[in-house]
Amino acid sequence: MKSLKAVYNILTNNSPLNTAVSGRISPLRLPQATSFPAISYYQVSLVANNTQSGYSKSDFARVQISIFAVTLVDCLSVADKVRTAMQINPGTFNSVVVHQAKFDNEVLLSDDSAGEEGIYHIAQDYIINFNR
Repeated sequence: MKSLKAVYNILTNNSPLNTAVSGRISPLRLPQATSFPAISYYQVSLVANNTQSGYSKSDFARVQISIFAVTLVDCLSVADKVRTAMQINPGTFNSVVVHQAKFDNEVLLSDDSAGEEGIYHIAQDYIINFNR
C-alpha cells in the first residue's frame, strides 16, 4: 500500500511530531503495551483516478491517522503536530510520488475502558493523491 509508505515517511521525518510521540508511530494498530502518546494509521479506501480516456497513473487514498494520549491536552497537541506534518508540498516520500495530502476531517473520541484512566483519541482523515 503505497499511501501508507508515504504517510509513514511524512510522519516519522517530522522531528517535532516524532519527538512528541517518542517514535511510537505504527501501521494499523498499536502494540499491546504501547506508552502514550502514540499514533496509528491505516488506509480506509483506495479509489482510482479515472479519466475520459481510461485510467490515469494516480490514485486517491483515504488514510486515517489516529492519535492516542492519556490527557486531552497531549492528544490535541499531537493532533496539531500531525496536521502540520501532513501539510506537504508535492514530492517523493519513501519512493512514492505524492501530488497532494488534503485534510478531510477530524473526530474527537475517548475510550474509558482503556487502562485505569482511559485514553483520548483523535481520528484525522486525509485524502492522498499519489502515483500508482
